[in-house]
Amino acid sequence: MAANIFTDPGIASAIERGDTLPARWYVEAEVFQAEKERIFHRAWQYVGHTEQLNEIGDFFTTQLGDIPVVVVRDTEKEIRAFANVCRHRGSEVVLECAGNRKTLQCHYHGWTYNLDGTLRNAPRENEQREFAKERLGLAPFAVETWGPLMFVNPAPAATPLRDVIGELPAIFERVGIDFAKMRMLRRDVYEIAANWKIVVENFNECYHCPIAHPKFSEVIDTNAYRVETDHEYFSTYYGPIVGSPGNGVNYATLWPNILFSLYGNPPNLQAISVTPIDAEHSRQVVDYFFVGEPSEAQIRSDVEFSDLVTREDVVLCESVQRGLRSGAIEHGNLMLSRERGIQHFQKLVYRFLSGE
Repeated sequence: MAANIFTDPGIASAIERGDTLPARWYVEAEVFQAEKERIFHRAWQYVGHTEQLNEIGDFFTTQLGDIPVVVVRDTEKEIRAFANVCRHRGSEVVLECAGNRKTLQCHYHGWTYNLDGTLRNAPRENEQREFAKERLGLAPFAVETWGPLMFVNPAPAATPLRDVIGELPAIFERVGIDFAKMRMLRRDVYEIAANWKIVVENFNECYHCPIAHPKFSEVIDTNAYRVETDHEYFSTYYGPIVGSPGNGVNYATLWPNILFSLYGNPPNLQAISVTPIDAEHSRQVVDYFFVGEPSEAQIRSDVEFSDLVTREDVVLCESVQRGLRSGAIEHGNLMLSRERGIQHFQKLVYRFLSGE
């Protein structure tokens, strides 16, 4: 790959006129490596919800790009996030997905960290003439909350989360989202043989809905589907319900890989994260937040409908991945009257990869 591919001004102008990113940007390892370093190591990413950390010592582990992360409630009841990487030899410290601990002890050699990330002790540290324990704490990451949603940014000097989400909280409030009344009741995970960008882009348009989502299109008036791309780091979408003027489903995409679905009356919420695994594989995690105490029948109905649409989307995304991998086309061509959300997203991808 040419060293200057990310700063080719021709790509920026091509995106502006409606071309997609080059097909090879979805399949080549060099591009994926750049994305990890220039996007996922520097961006706010949704990792979970605050009820996962109700008690002191509660923790869970996750990934931000290729960085293993542990998020924990410390003894001062503060939420903290660290690289889940031991300062001794680089082993992951915590192997469990979640649990409760008084300390974070590495499973390899037993280096033990306090819940605030400082190194508590290391076996036989007294045998080391100079052992600067104070400099060997876990690498801290920025962590912030928006309602019950937790976000982590690995960047050493992360900009505040509010600078990224901008007016999105106010938009959520206007459509009736009340985080104080919501609880996360279910999580579903989908493994997708497609580049993470393909998954996000699929969410960013409903041009495909009449063909690919027949059940969805019986409920949502796809002809009247609206797209809003005036904000820097997010785009919003609205699909009116067929035969019910004034009612509809709202969606949002927050840079780089967080998708939201706001639906129902009162509105419930799906927080969806798309985690890159490698250049051609990603993982989609769907957290369902419900208002109050919904019935099992309501939860089942919502989940079954969402799962149907998601599985239809998995087929689409994996098909796109195979097509782009084939080398048969150099890039795609957007229908901008319906796919401006993709263009908005791809401009951000190019901006972060090019450093412009």
